[in-house]
Amino acid sequence: MFRVKRNSRISAAASVVVSAAALAVTLAPSAHAAAPTDAEITAALQRHNDGTWTQADVDLVRSVPELAAIVPDVTRPQEITTKSVQFSADGTAVDAANGEPLSEAQLAEVMPGPDAQISNPGEAVTTPAETEAAPGAGGFGIRITGGSWKMTHITHTHRSYTGDVIFRYHTYAKFNYGGGKVRAWGERYDDFTDENSSVLQVKIGTKRITDTKSATPASSATSKMKREVDLCVLKYGCYATLHPWAQVRVYGTGSTKIDGSGV
Repeated sequence: MFRVKRNSRISAAASVVVSAAALAVTLAPSAHAAAPTDAEITAALQRHNDGTWTQADVDLVRSVPELAAIVPDVTRPQEITTKSVQFSADGTAVDAANGEPLSEAQLAEVMPGPDAQISNPGEAVTTPAETEAAPGAGGFGIRITGGSWKMTHITHTHRSYTGDVIFRYHTYAKFNYGGGKVRAWGERYDDFTDENSSVLQVKIGTKRITDTKSATPASSATSKMKREVDLCVLKYGCYATLHPWAQVRVYGTGSTKIDGSGV
């Protein structure tokens, strides 16, 4: 069971859609914008949730500061970062570029945190082996003579219309490669960083929607994880459900290709 971060104060029972009447009473529009009606607020939030929003919906949300601070900015490009760490033969984490050991601070940016949940082998689905070779990887089998371990950390950051972080979704995948093949998967995790505890609620008891890894050894291999998240306001309940997911395809060269979404 994936648990809510320690600083989250959202009740697990909060699952109702935001009341338009409550919003109309408590969310004051900016001084120069006409107050949206109950029906307009409800419709705009619904379209934000189901992906059918219009520019008028965006303008409405932005006109109400309290809404702008908690609703994900659907106009913002996806914010995705990826970091990785190489492991030497003795298991020491090193810089892939120069082989120098990493500091504790550098390692903390890549490795799973204490609240990350490891993939359960009994629940993960293994998909068929892949045959895609790394782009431009001709002759790599000559350069790689032994297996190496590498950890990849992908972060999807979700921000509101005011630019504040609502939450970050992290996935981690460790893999072994060499001789032009992805030889094996190591530990795989996912995690949420609760940056705004008045907004984020992870549904208690909800398992990962997706947890797959393709079979190894193979020229390439793919790991994918997906979760369900309710975005809630402490006082008013939940106004949107998101399904963040992240995927990494790894190659026998040690290179990677990422994909994912927050909706």
